[in-house]
Amino acid sequence: MRIDFAAVPWILCWTVFGWKSAILCLLISAPLVGLLGPFAGGWVGAIMKSVASIWMFMIPALFATRIGSTKQLLDRRNVLIISTILAIATRVIVTVFFNFYFALPIFFNMDHETIINFFSNPMFQSFISANIGVIGLSAFIIEIAFWNIIQGTIDIFLGMVIGSLVLKRFFMTGIKD
Repeated sequence: MRIDFAAVPWILCWTVFGWKSAILCLLISAPLVGLLGPFAGGWVGAIMKSVASIWMFMIPALFATRIGSTKQLLDRRNVLIISTILAIATRVIVTVFFNFYFALPIFFNMDHETIINFFSNPMFQSFISANIGVIGLSAFIIEIAFWNIIQGTIDIFLGMVIGSLVLKRFFMTGIKD
């Protein structure tokens, strides 16, 4: 996994226009992310990016709907923090399963035993798993979780910050020429 900004527009779109627009934005741009993105992974990459990132706006959108609006969610820090933590936790769980049962078997032609053995090989251990002393399935889960926590935090933070600025500038104060 490499850090990218592909999901930031999806979160920005949700923040400004709502979850239906964000889904449409995701559906339109996900194929481009998979084929033309900075680290294009083809159709597997497009699916993985979509499956991982949809939670970054859908879970906060559910919270926003329950409390009244996206603006109210952005104004209520405690609820916003809870929704983003749940979004990132969901992303982690989904990506662990999708990587183990879909992406790695298809993209790298690895069976489950090969995946576990790969994360048990000291030559391929990452800084994280090597320093906390885990191998195999535990190392796989920690590695996937770590990078998806980082990516999810970047996505949701940048998307919401930019979205908040857009909302404040254009929609809360009125559009000025």
